[in-house]
Amino acid sequence: MGVLIFTNVEKEWQRLEQLRREMQAAGTLGKGHRAFFFSSTAPWNGEMAAAVAEADTVLFCWQGPLYFTDFSTAAVKLLRGSGKRYSFFSTTLEEAGETEGVTGTQQQLVRRYLFCSGRDNYRNLWLRLEDEFGGTGKGIRGEEPREIPWMGPGEIPSVEEACRNASLPLSCGILFSRDLWLWQETEYLEALCHALIARGVRPVPVYSLWSANEAADAPGVSRAVETFLLDGEGNSRVDAVINTFKVGLTVSRNNSPDFLKKLDVPVLQGYNLLRDADTWFGSYMGMDPVELSCNVVDPEFDGVIHGAPVSSKELRPDGSGYYAPIHERIGALAEKTERWARLRHKDNAGKKVAIIFHNYPPTNATIGSAQGLDSPESVADLLHAMAAAGYRVAELPAAGQELIGAITAGVTNDRRFLTEDQLDRAAGELTGDCYRVWFDTKHHLLQEELVKEWGEAPGDVFNHEGNLVIPGMVNGNVYIGMQPPRGFGEDPSKIIHSPTTPPPHHYFGFYHWLRDVWGADAVIHVGTHGSLEWLPGKNAGLSEVCCPDAALGSLPDIYPYYVTIVGEGIQAKRRGSACLIGHLHPPSSRADTYEDLAELELLLDEYAHYRIQQPGNEEVVEEKIWRKVADLHLEEDIGAARGDKDAILRIHSYLERLKHMQIRTGLHILGRNPAGEKLRDYILSLVRVDNGDVRGLPDALAELLGFEYEELERRSGEALDPEHRAGLPGGCVTGADLLDLVWELAERMVELLLDRGFREEAVEQALALPELSGRMTLSGNGMTGSADDADGAKENNGADGDSGKPSAELRRTLEFICRKLVSDLLRTSDEIRNTLRSLEGRYVEPGPGGAPTSGRADILPTGRNFYGVDARNLPTEAAWEIGRTLGDQVVTRFIREEGRYPESVGMVLWSDSNMRSNGQCVAEYLWLLGVKPVWQRGSKRVKGLEVIPLEELRRPRIDVTGRISGLFRDTMTASVELLEAAVKLVGSLEEPEDLNFVRKHMDEDRKLLEEKGLDTLEAAEQASWRLFGCPPGGYGAGVSTMLDERNWETRKDLGDVYVRWGAHVYGKGKEGAFRPELFRRRLGTMEITIKNIDNHEVHLLNSDDFNAYCGGMNVAVESISGKKPRCYIGDSADRSRPETKSLDEEFRRVFRGESMNPKHIEGMKRHGYKGASDLAALVCHAYGWDATSGVMRDWMYGEMARKLAFDPDTSEWMREVNPWALHRIAEKLMEAVQRKMWHPTAEEEEALRDLYLSVEGDLEEKSGE
Repeated sequence: MGVLIFTNVEKEWQRLEQLRREMQAAGTLGKGHRAFFFSSTAPWNGEMAAAVAEADTVLFCWQGPLYFTDFSTAAVKLLRGSGKRYSFFSTTLEEAGETEGVTGTQQQLVRRYLFCSGRDNYRNLWLRLEDEFGGTGKGIRGEEPREIPWMGPGEIPSVEEACRNASLPLSCGILFSRDLWLWQETEYLEALCHALIARGVRPVPVYSLWSANEAADAPGVSRAVETFLLDGEGNSRVDAVINTFKVGLTVSRNNSPDFLKKLDVPVLQGYNLLRDADTWFGSYMGMDPVELSCNVVDPEFDGVIHGAPVSSKELRPDGSGYYAPIHERIGALAEKTERWARLRHKDNAGKKVAIIFHNYPPTNATIGSAQGLDSPESVADLLHAMAAAGYRVAELPAAGQELIGAITAGVTNDRRFLTEDQLDRAAGELTGDCYRVWFDTKHHLLQEELVKEWGEAPGDVFNHEGNLVIPGMVNGNVYIGMQPPRGFGEDPSKIIHSPTTPPPHHYFGFYHWLRDVWGADAVIHVGTHGSLEWLPGKNAGLSEVCCPDAALGSLPDIYPYYVTIVGEGIQAKRRGSACLIGHLHPPSSRADTYEDLAELELLLDEYAHYRIQQPGNEEVVEEKIWRKVADLHLEEDIGAARGDKDAILRIHSYLERLKHMQIRTGLHILGRNPAGEKLRDYILSLVRVDNGDVRGLPDALAELLGFEYEELERRSGEALDPEHRAGLPGGCVTGADLLDLVWELAERMVELLLDRGFREEAVEQALALPELSGRMTLSGNGMTGSADDADGAKENNGADGDSGKPSAELRRTLEFICRKLVSDLLRTSDEIRNTLRSLEGRYVEPGPGGAPTSGRADILPTGRNFYGVDARNLPTEAAWEIGRTLGDQVVTRFIREEGRYPESVGMVLWSDSNMRSNGQCVAEYLWLLGVKPVWQRGSKRVKGLEVIPLEELRRPRIDVTGRISGLFRDTMTASVELLEAAVKLVGSLEEPEDLNFVRKHMDEDRKLLEEKGLDTLEAAEQASWRLFGCPPGGYGAGVSTMLDERNWETRKDLGDVYVRWGAHVYGKGKEGAFRPELFRRRLGTMEITIKNIDNHEVHLLNSDDFNAYCGGMNVAVESISGKKPRCYIGDSADRSRPETKSLDEEFRRVFRGESMNPKHIEGMKRHGYKGASDLAALVCHAYGWDATSGVMRDWMYGEMARKLAFDPDTSEWMREVNPWALHRIAEKLMEAVQRKMWHPTAEEEEALRDLYLSVEGDLEEKSGE
């Protein structure tokens, strides 16, 4: 008989066991006692059951909130009614579950012993439990829990001695756990201190609790920082901090929220791994889901800069674990820390800063490729700000166009027109001998891979007479250049044969030159996104063999990044150790109608007014409408044919949705606050949908006028009822008229607020617009208005208790604009301010990432070091509801189009969209399977799955295969394991095959695999595989690269490369085995492909990733099965109105509404070189979609050619600002002709050929100047 302690804290279990064994060996503790470790996934086993059966008392101790698992449920069943004393309780919260024979006082006593920690307290805990609960006691009553200092300096004799004998101009605080200090488990800490000393940095280790405990009056880490790392004036005593806590420090409500901000130094994260070093080093996964959550995700909420693993979990001979130092990684972290710390002391005039443009594809048309950002203009502004701050900039460009001119006059990545004269103007040269010296210091595995793929160092790429050429230019102490090419263009065969090839020697040589030869103090990567963070290697916790780590080394990396592209930004943060500077989305506006669309709108308005005022005469206009519909090729989009009774109404509804859609009207410029009309448009884009409980402005206005906005869109061609027209302007006759009024009012309101300086009284003036007269009501929230207004409102809105709700919501929206939104937008200048703060070695505050225009205005202000989400919390309950809706829409639409249920679906799963939407795609995947998440009480973490009964589901279970991105694999490992578990759960259900397509297909595949010689168990396992992705350590789908390099002949080639890059199996314990035959089988059965979008800032035509993954899946399915799948795009940009469209519908919506819209094109033309570059990219993206999915029509190619190539004004503008972009457009359109994807007229083809030859001649002449 004895006491059993079950704990979910592994170190707690190990220490309890260590003391138990010591005490029993010394004869001070009786036999029969024992401690066990359990986790949320731990199985209940026979050893534990036997121990419980023999014990007298059983204590289940949770750190954190109670949650029940299969493990604890099995224990409860065994204990209930057994006559034993037992209790389930939290050791950190005043929370207890089922208890028998254990008092609250006894629970509290256990809490105190464990909380106070240390050998003496653990020893006394065992003695006290034995005394309290009997057993084989020795009659020794343990002492009361003894408080040991909660915080203090971690003084280590060898470190103190080394500090006394060294010159240490810099200093670094090290935050570590009090428990490690109490138990003197400081091996890795001691090694870290000595590594810092070797770099000239004085270590200042400080131990503490991670969070304050008010009940025990125990201070946490924030108090420790304020006590030991700040002086009496509140200034930092250190130049940097390394945090080694496996948790976010600022997420605790018991810590001061601003303590890191007060410290104002870079905070680097050191990881304590939960695996042994050999396992970590040999695995492509640097972090498993638990390690990722505690070491990486949670600390990102603190604004950390990712460092390196400092320890691994190793076993001592007695079986206990300890944190052993990883010396090479500790050295790397010390060097990185020293470089960040040095930025605080070095004079700006002496600092060297490398500013790197991304350049994909690596041609002169695309220097500064960055999603949504005018990168050349941004860098020009940054250079001016740097010069003002004392940095040595020899020549300040007047604008981005001048900067690009200077760069392209020298050596760039585009070697098609490179001359000897330009080579003489290269930024620098790395001698072959110098590179080889660096190369010889690298790990042999990296050396072997580089030699295998690219030959002996220094390789042939950018090799001029045995030396490596460094493109770009040096401007004073600032280098400005382009990131080197990834390498596939040098050897296109690698696209098929070696998707995880390292970059060429030149890539590594470039960063080596910047860091070690030219002597850069920091690097700034400009915009979203480059290639460094996508090079082969681990997901996080990189080793010296990982290419991003080997290339960048210890250079401080500052990265202005589009805040909406949160997942990819997190990749730069985790794999490039970047301090992210989130930047604003590009300006946007309503699309409006233009050219033939505007003429169609006039005809539709005329038709509607005829129907209302002269019924029977509308046929006069109807014929013109249908001719215009034919001219515009709208037949496929309106969903109705001529003669259908509601066809004209459908045309009207389609046009209104197109007219009022959100489109880009330019590019963002880093750090520039929006002003005037641009500020108005930014505000309108941010309040066009709900922001939490703040109603979207169009919805609030529509509801105040007595309608639902969505209803007005749907019925835009219908006449309003006479009673609804009462009180509206005389011209409001149809739903379309009222929609126009809603947007006119929205714009006038925001303009009025703008004109009045967004003062509080401006809200009252906006609410007093004549069109709202009689509709604003008095309510108890302080609203104002005349008695006549109130009476009129009752008449219009009804006299019930909700009569004031629409007006109250409108008021709240306007107040939100004035009180929050505008002040946040006017902090956009923080983007450059915080870039400079980073260069000075100062702290950049963290903030959330996501799409501000999709109801996340809380993401503002920009300029912060943004973070993502913890995948273990996905999907959230709100995302689950949206995922269900999207899943139902997919099934319903397929039934409408095909007349039956779909059996097999392919879904593209991206980390980026799931981070922004809190797991909507994961939710849809689960819903199609017929499985729902089970959320843990309190934390709302997903703890398991629950099968939805068929009678509740009311349809068959759909088989879903996921093509996960490399980023999804890296950042959402928990979701991968959740989806895998869901598939296996559904496949195991004893249900009819016609109601469970997962089981049906798994049985079919199992039989085929058995016929091929696999045993039954292995065949069943492989038949369940549904999650495929990139090679371990690799990224991308291969399709974009193949399209860019033009090394494909048939569409089958594109399907083959999609399989080659995506046929790696993932799931729990799976390491990405390459199984193309299984991936092909799954692709060959797909009837539907799905790619969801969750915002309208980024869409199908402004990024090639959409086509690479979704278009790639389409072409692979078609090339394997011979049939084109139905491709659906789920759109949840407005979370209150998710909708599913076909790929063709969404593609043409964007093409018509934005891509060919003069408002968009003119907006891009205002950005010179970068605007032209993005317009050329648009043509390439459209071509790519056509290559994979056949979405382009001849009229669409013709429209692009007419507006972007043949238009004299646009053509001349491009020749002036970016002739390479015009060359790229002509080249891509000619390729479409050559591949018979476009069948132009003879005149179009001749004009295109002439344009191409003319621009090529200009470029050849330009290169010879």
